[in-house]
Parts: sequence; C-alpha cells; structure tokens
Amino acid sequence: MSEMLDYDSILSTTYAIYQSIIKAVEENNYDRLSEILNKKIDKNLSSYMKTSLKTLKKHLPYIKNTFSYPYSNGKIEGINNKIKVLNRVAYGYRNFSNYKSRIILHFNMKPKVRKNEDEEQKNTCSAAA
Repeated sequence: MSEMLDYDSILSTTYAIYQSIIKAVEENNYDRLSEILNKKIDKNLSSYMKTSLKTLKKHLPYIKNTFSYPYSNGKIEGINNKIKVLNRVAYGYRNFSNYKSRIILHFNMKPKVRKNEDEEQKNTCSAAA
C-alpha cells in the first residue's frame, strides 16, 4: 500500500489525514480530533478532503457530544430509512391503516390494541357465533 502512496503526494497526504481522523474516533480521543481539524490545511490535500475537514470543523462542538455520551440516533435513522424504502417500493398505500400494518409486519412488531377495540372484537366474535 505504501508503494502506491509514494506515487502521488496529494493521495499520500489525504490518506494520512484520513487515517489519523479514523484513529482519533476509534480511540474516542476528542482532543486529538480537534487538534487534527484545527491544524492549518496542507496545500497537498485533495479538494474533497479540504471540504470534509471544513465541514467537520464547523460541526466540532456537536461532534464532541458523540465522544461524551453513549447515545446515538442511528437505530431510529435506520428505521426511518427502511420505512421510506418500503413506501417507495410499494408506490404508496391505499390507506394509512394498510401502510401502518405493513410497517408493523416488516419490523415484527406487535400492534397495540386499545381496550375499546379489544372489547368490540370480543362482542363481534360472540355475536357472530
């Protein structure tokens, strides 16, 4: 891998910064990440990495929370994405009840039955018998 990096100084510098950011995040080292982002941007850095560093630097105070707290909204974002894909694949649903039922079925959830509905179902079943 290092032989390939020797051919292009921009690639080499970009890769080094990229790896240092990954290491700082894996080690949960906010101070190191902050140091990397606040360093003067090297002229031998790809334009895409320069843009990425500026974006990370802009959001650094918010990124600090991920180092301080164990909470993440990743699971909720994943669920939202799956629901959007489900909606796109189905080309919409005729009514909301069908849509809701499909989401519940997809995520193996148990639908919440309200007491009034439960009682109506019992009355309907006993009247039909």
